[in-house]
Amino acid sequence: MGVLRACRWLEQALTRVELGTALLAFAAMLVLSVSDIVGRNLFNATLPGGDVMLRQLVLWVALPGAALAVAAQRHLHLDPANLAGRPRWQKLTAIPFNLAAALVCALLTHAAWAYWQDEWQHPSAEGAWLAWMALILPVAFGLLTLHFLLRAILANQEKAA
Repeated sequence: MGVLRACRWLEQALTRVELGTALLAFAAMLVLSVSDIVGRNLFNATLPGGDVMLRQLVLWVALPGAALAVAAQRHLHLDPANLAGRPRWQKLTAIPFNLAAALVCALLTHAAWAYWQDEWQHPSAEGAWLAWMALILPVAFGLLTLHFLLRAILANQEKAA
Protein backbone atom coordinates (compact mmCIF):
# COMPACT_ATOMS: atom_id res chain seq x y z
CA MET A 1 0.00 0.00 0.00
CA GLY A 2 2.95 2.35 0.55
CA VAL A 3 3.87 2.36 -3.15
CA LEU A 4 0.29 3.01 -4.17
CA ARG A 5 -0.02 5.94 -1.77
CA ALA A 6 3.34 7.41 -2.88
CA CYS A 7 2.38 7.15 -6.56
CA ARG A 8 -0.94 8.85 -5.97
CA TRP A 9 0.71 11.60 -3.91
CA LEU A 10 3.34 12.17 -6.61
CA GLU A 11 0.73 12.31 -9.33
CA GLN A 12 -1.36 14.80 -7.35
CA ALA A 13 1.68 17.00 -6.70
CA LEU A 14 2.63 16.91 -10.37
CA THR A 15 -0.89 17.79 -11.48
CA ARG A 16 -0.94 20.83 -9.19
CA VAL A 17 2.32 22.11 -10.68
CA GLU A 18 1.18 21.35 -14.23
CA LEU A 19 -2.17 23.05 -13.70
CA GLY A 20 -0.46 26.10 -12.25
CA THR A 21 1.97 26.23 -15.15
CA ALA A 22 -0.78 25.95 -17.73
CA LEU A 23 -2.89 28.60 -16.00
CA LEU A 24 0.04 31.03 -15.74
CA ALA A 25 0.93 30.48 -19.39
CA PHE A 26 -2.69 31.00 -20.41
CA ALA A 27 -2.88 34.22 -18.38
CA ALA A 28 0.36 35.39 -20.01
CA MET A 29 -1.12 34.59 -23.43
CA LEU A 30 -4.19 36.69 -22.65
CA VAL A 31 -2.16 39.64 -21.37
CA LEU A 32 0.21 39.48 -24.33
CA SER A 33 -2.64 39.20 -26.84
CA VAL A 34 -4.56 42.13 -25.35
CA SER A 35 -1.35 44.20 -25.21
CA ASP A 36 -0.68 43.39 -28.84
CA ILE A 37 -4.22 44.36 -29.90
CA VAL A 38 -4.13 47.61 -27.94
CA GLY A 39 -0.65 48.42 -29.24
CA ARG A 40 -1.68 47.87 -32.85
CA ASN A 41 -4.91 49.84 -32.61
CA LEU A 42 -3.73 52.78 -30.50
CA PHE A 43 -0.02 53.11 -31.19
CA ASN A 44 0.42 51.30 -34.52
CA ALA A 45 3.13 49.17 -32.88
CA THR A 46 3.50 45.72 -31.39
CA LEU A 47 5.77 44.20 -28.79
CA PRO A 48 9.02 42.94 -30.31
CA GLY A 49 8.97 39.13 -30.34
CA GLY A 50 5.35 39.04 -29.15
CA ASP A 51 4.23 36.65 -31.88
CA VAL A 52 7.10 34.28 -31.15
CA MET A 53 6.34 34.42 -27.44
CA LEU A 54 2.66 33.63 -28.08
CA ARG A 55 3.63 30.56 -30.12
CA GLN A 56 5.87 29.36 -27.29
CA LEU A 57 3.15 29.99 -24.72
CA VAL A 58 0.78 27.74 -26.68
CA LEU A 59 3.21 24.89 -25.94
CA TRP A 60 3.32 25.92 -22.28
CA VAL A 61 -0.47 25.54 -22.13
CA ALA A 62 -0.89 22.45 -24.33
CA LEU A 63 1.88 20.20 -23.05
CA PRO A 64 1.09 20.48 -19.33
CA GLY A 65 -2.54 20.02 -20.40
CA ALA A 66 -1.58 16.74 -22.05
CA ALA A 67 0.05 15.58 -18.82
CA LEU A 68 -3.09 16.54 -16.91
CA ALA A 69 -5.18 14.48 -19.34
CA VAL A 70 -2.99 11.42 -18.75
CA ALA A 71 -3.20 11.86 -14.97
CA ALA A 72 -6.99 12.07 -15.19
CA GLN A 73 -7.09 9.09 -17.59
CA ARG A 74 -8.84 11.29 -20.14
CA HIS A 75 -6.20 11.07 -22.83
CA LEU A 76 -6.87 9.50 -26.19
CA HIS A 77 -7.39 5.75 -25.98
CA LEU A 78 -6.20 4.10 -29.15
CA ASP A 79 -6.69 0.48 -28.30
CA PRO A 80 -9.95 -1.24 -29.28
CA ALA A 81 -10.32 -2.79 -25.82
CA ASN A 82 -10.56 0.62 -24.16
CA LEU A 83 -12.87 1.91 -26.87
CA ALA A 84 -15.19 -1.00 -26.20
CA GLY A 85 -15.34 0.07 -22.58
CA ARG A 86 -15.16 -3.41 -21.13
CA PRO A 87 -13.67 -3.23 -17.63
CA ARG A 88 -12.04 -6.67 -17.88
CA TRP A 89 -10.23 -5.76 -21.10
CA GLN A 90 -9.25 -2.38 -19.69
CA LYS A 91 -7.62 -4.09 -16.72
CA LEU A 92 -5.71 -6.43 -19.01
CA THR A 93 -4.53 -3.73 -21.40
CA ALA A 94 -3.88 -0.86 -18.98
CA ILE A 95 -0.37 -1.90 -17.98
CA PRO A 96 1.06 -2.78 -21.43
CA PHE A 97 -0.47 0.26 -23.12
CA ASN A 98 0.71 2.65 -20.40
CA LEU A 99 4.21 1.13 -20.57
CA ALA A 100 4.23 1.43 -24.37
CA ALA A 101 3.13 5.06 -24.13
CA ALA A 102 5.83 5.69 -21.50
CA LEU A 103 8.44 4.23 -23.85
CA VAL A 104 7.31 6.44 -26.74
CA CYS A 105 7.33 9.50 -24.48
CA ALA A 106 10.79 8.58 -23.16
CA LEU A 107 12.07 8.46 -26.74
CA LEU A 108 10.45 11.83 -27.42
CA THR A 109 12.04 13.20 -24.23
CA HIS A 110 15.45 12.13 -25.49
CA ALA A 111 14.86 13.68 -28.91
CA ALA A 112 13.48 16.90 -27.42
CA TRP A 113 16.48 17.15 -25.08
CA ALA A 114 18.87 16.80 -28.03
CA TYR A 115 16.88 19.45 -29.92
CA TRP A 116 16.98 21.80 -26.92
CA GLN A 117 20.72 21.35 -26.45
CA ASP A 118 21.26 22.22 -30.11
CA GLU A 119 19.02 25.29 -29.76
CA TRP A 120 20.95 26.35 -26.67
CA GLN A 121 24.32 26.01 -28.40
CA HIS A 122 23.17 27.88 -31.50
CA PRO A 123 20.61 30.46 -30.35
CA SER A 124 18.56 32.20 -33.00
CA ALA A 125 18.42 35.94 -33.56
CA GLU A 126 15.58 36.22 -31.02
CA GLY A 127 18.02 35.39 -28.26
CA ALA A 128 18.53 33.00 -25.43
CA TRP A 129 15.06 33.56 -23.92
CA LEU A 130 13.57 31.59 -26.79
CA ALA A 131 15.85 28.65 -26.03
CA TRP A 132 14.73 28.78 -22.40
CA MET A 133 11.10 28.81 -23.50
CA ALA A 134 11.76 25.72 -25.65
CA LEU A 135 12.78 23.83 -22.52
CA ILE A 136 9.10 22.94 -22.14
CA LEU A 137 9.51 20.23 -24.80
CA PRO A 138 11.88 17.86 -22.98
CA VAL A 139 10.36 18.68 -19.58
CA ALA A 140 6.80 18.01 -20.76
CA PHE A 141 7.68 14.75 -22.52
CA GLY A 142 9.56 13.69 -19.38
CA LEU A 143 6.47 14.45 -17.31
CA LEU A 144 4.30 12.49 -19.74
CA THR A 145 6.70 9.55 -19.39
CA LEU A 146 6.42 9.76 -15.61
CA HIS A 147 2.62 9.99 -15.72
CA PHE A 148 2.33 6.93 -17.96
CA LEU A 149 4.67 4.99 -15.65
CA LEU A 150 2.60 6.04 -12.64
CA ARG A 151 -0.57 4.97 -14.47
CA ALA A 152 1.02 1.54 -15.15
CA ILE A 153 2.02 1.17 -11.49
CA LEU A 154 -1.40 2.25 -10.27
CA ALA A 155 -3.10 -0.09 -12.74
CA ASN A 156 -0.91 -2.94 -11.51
CA GLN A 157 -1.76 -2.16 -7.89
CA GLU A 158 -5.48 -1.91 -8.68
CA LYS A 159 -5.31 -5.16 -10.65
CA ALA A 160 -3.74 -6.91 -7.65
CA ALA A 161 -6.34 -5.51 -5.27
